[in-house]
Amino acid sequence: MVDLAQTLLELTALPIHDRLRVVESLWDSIPADSPVAVSPEQRAELQRRIAAHERSPERLLTWDEVLHRPRDGR
Repeated sequence: MVDLAQTLLELTALPIHDRLRVVESLWDSIPADSPVAVSPEQRAELQRRIAAHERSPERLLTWDEVLHRPRDGR
């Protein structure tokens, strides 16, 4: 059996570039149709965001706008 705590300790000791490769590999190993458990709080937040978008779809930002938006939200 794999000791997850030891494995995580070893992985966190890797250089950032290698850790990112591990994360990417793990993410890619999850089938796209895998069921994901969503907590009631997460479901409520998703519903709130969908409702906000449906009320004001014109407030949608492009990815470029998001990337160049100041961090303080202004």
